[in-house]
Amino acid sequence: MRASSDAVYRFRREIPFASPAAAIWPFVSDSARLWELGGMAPYRFEERVDGDGRVRRFVRGKVGPFPALWEEEFGEWQENHRLFQFRNYQNGPMRRWEWCCELIAEGEGCRLIVTGMAEPAGLLGFVSKHAGVFDAEFGKAAAGIERISRESDGSALVPGWSVEDLVEPAARQRLDGLGAELTRDPASHALAPRLIDYLRHAPVVDLRSIRPLALATLWSVPPDHAVELFLAAARIGVVAMGWELLCPRCRGAKSRVSRLQDLPKGAHCSSCNIDYERNFSRNVELTFHPEPWVRPLPDGEMCMLGQGSVRHIKFQGEVGAQSAKAFELSLRPGPYRFRTVEAGAEADRDIGADGVIPTVVARGPDILLEEASGKNQLAIRNESDRPLVFVVENRNWARDALTGDRVIAMPAFRRLCPEQLLRPGDNAEIGSIAVMFTDLKGSTELYDALGDATAYNLVRDHFSFLSDRVGRNHGFVVKTVGDAVMAAFSRPDHAVRAALAIQDDVASFNSARSGPADASPIVLKLGLHAGPCIAVTTGDVLDYFGATVNIAARLEHQCCGGEVIVSEAVARDAETAVTLADRTQIEDTAMLRGVSAPVRFVRVMGRHEN
Repeated sequence: MRASSDAVYRFRREIPFASPAAAIWPFVSDSARLWELGGMAPYRFEERVDGDGRVRRFVRGKVGPFPALWEEEFGEWQENHRLFQFRNYQNGPMRRWEWCCELIAEGEGCRLIVTGMAEPAGLLGFVSKHAGVFDAEFGKAAAGIERISRESDGSALVPGWSVEDLVEPAARQRLDGLGAELTRDPASHALAPRLIDYLRHAPVVDLRSIRPLALATLWSVPPDHAVELFLAAARIGVVAMGWELLCPRCRGAKSRVSRLQDLPKGAHCSSCNIDYERNFSRNVELTFHPEPWVRPLPDGEMCMLGQGSVRHIKFQGEVGAQSAKAFELSLRPGPYRFRTVEAGAEADRDIGADGVIPTVVARGPDILLEEASGKNQLAIRNESDRPLVFVVENRNWARDALTGDRVIAMPAFRRLCPEQLLRPGDNAEIGSIAVMFTDLKGSTELYDALGDATAYNLVRDHFSFLSDRVGRNHGFVVKTVGDAVMAAFSRPDHAVRAALAIQDDVASFNSARSGPADASPIVLKLGLHAGPCIAVTTGDVLDYFGATVNIAARLEHQCCGGEVIVSEAVARDAETAVTLADRTQIEDTAMLRGVSAPVRFVRVMGRHEN
């Protein structure tokens, strides 16, 4: 039995902001960053499932200088309005800890009200309270909010940026040398100094899983440039890769490996108590972190599934058994999922421009969505016999996530990371890729007319010609088969631009040649299609297979030469339509071998030079 507590300690601070609540919320809710800036030590935790199927989280950490054990309860929040966290301690200087932030609109700005409560336990709690330990812990967190909101002024620095070089002195000279080497690499796109600076000064919370696309936004640079920078930095040992298998619910990384071939096909999320499978286009993400010699990152966590780490969750709150509650909540138009933290049913609904949110009902094992009670309000009825933590989450995955299928389809990935392959027998589901097939028209006659040696040299030169146009348009050659080439692109419009560049420039290729080949100009046939496929490792390279690949190959056979055959799926792409706007297009249909229904496509004429 722990000794009786002294009087409860309470904390309150009000902070006015000139910006609206939506602008301040990201800083208020970024608990991990606040705790790090406050000097709090990372902690370790264990997750256990109780008899009701709820995951409970037990933590070993510190309160000030004192070791402590506690149970971390599920936080509650309403985006842009209120955040509430609490802990029940098993030992240490307190029994219970609470932290609450509320944002109140005031004109064009808002007022933040920060409140806290600590219930001291025994002599240690008495000493902590009167020695100012509790006041210091809460005060540092409140000061952290003011600091990161002040530092988030649109600059290229992240909140919590250190003015000191946080790289160990013994490693700084080595980092300088590799930074200079990276600067000389064209793949760094002159961004190496920014990356080295970032690794020196960014807080730990920003280094555990670095997203290149997020930094591209911060630095206002093309996304592909940022990705290539990190791939090049990984090749020379400045950063390390992390292939993360994300939980489809909490989106936490429950499996993380450095090699693609080690990525499992599924995982178990102990936080959500569910098993889930791998999907390269949705829940496989490539992130980066500093090599340990650059910045050794401390073990442990600063925050467990706080809103700052699960931005897709807009609401989380508990409703007691056989009771109902209403919450203030504003949701942007888009697709949402309504569920509980406890493993079970879920329901999806699109929220319209009117902001009307359906009433959520937990009845038996089901989650039901009923008529809404009003605009910008979430009503919940828990008709079950146990308390439940309800969740409202945006179903769109993070736009700044570098998904597995996207990075695998990048030319720089194949060039800079040739050792990153799927293990034999494994395959990756690619959500969408554009595939182009090319072939020489009349190649048999070409060999007869020129002889084997001359014709072979011509074919080899034509491969270089094709590879150049493919690479210029963000694609890569997957393989060559005889005189044919298979190339892949992450976007349909890139594939179309490459194909048009090939047909437009083939006359220049022919005119640049002299000798016997000059009397036998090449004529190229090209076919393009886009869609899902699978990636596998064949011959120590990544290759693509599936219906999309087969149709692209069959469309190339429909080409008469001097044109580009574009599938209807590619032609309908918005960016592709812009690319083709000034081209002559002829719609056509054909039965393709291996395809049961007629396939519609477009013949696009090239601009041949005279």
